[in-house]
Amino acid sequence: MYIDESGDTISLAQGGKNFLILTGTVINEADKVQIETSFRDIKQRYYQNPDIEIKSNFLRYANPDLKESSPIKLHDRQKYNELETEMATFLKNLPVTVFAVAINKVSYWKKYPSQNPYEVAYIFLLERFQKMLKEKNSLGICIIDPREGQVEKSFIGPELDHIHDLLRWHEGGFWKQCPNIIERVLFSTSDKTIGIQITDLYCYPVFHIFEYNKTKDAYWRFKDITFPKLAKIAGKIDGIGLKFFPETTKKDFKYFT
Repeated sequence: MYIDESGDTISLAQGGKNFLILTGTVINEADKVQIETSFRDIKQRYYQNPDIEIKSNFLRYANPDLKESSPIKLHDRQKYNELETEMATFLKNLPVTVFAVAINKVSYWKKYPSQNPYEVAYIFLLERFQKMLKEKNSLGICIIDPREGQVEKSFIGPELDHIHDLLRWHEGGFWKQCPNIIERVLFSTSDKTIGIQITDLYCYPVFHIFEYNKTKDAYWRFKDITFPKLAKIAGKIDGIGLKFFPETTKKDFKYFT
């Protein structure tokens, strides 16, 4: 499972967002080479560089009609449209399962004012990964970009390492043990890891839906790309592929209406 976040853990008074979204993309090791090859082929066609990083904000701002800068900016609108279409098709067709955790920071801090919402989001994410692994009688590892923040990225490795170890080896009052997840959490930056770049592309649409309080059909990247990949049981996604916390505030968001 490759893990990335959208939003932040900064207070709103300091300019933080309303939500932290932590997303995990589960990829079977048998599919990894083909996925990486296909993604590299897209990068080569448009940028003549298969190692370039494509993330959600980079891709959105690559549009030549927008003033925002992007390290993958294109200067031809038709080619940008083709890239958007090709990336959407690529993401729709990937044989992956996505888990997303949405933390309403204001409501969370009303209950747990001293706690980092990243930690509870990580616990929820691993519990869902564990359930999937157990059902498939499989083992899994977690790979995450250890940098968190808006502009100045802070290294969150030691904190996650501790939580990851607790989840693997201990049952807690707030979590279930996750024995099918093996090894320590592995850290790798997104620019070097295609799985994390893909996760970022699935993650931002979840953030967009909740941060701007939209229905699931109001943002095409969520409706067409992320939503169909969210894990489900008997067609149910809420609480499985998408965990919202604290649940008492669901009534305030159009996604749940």
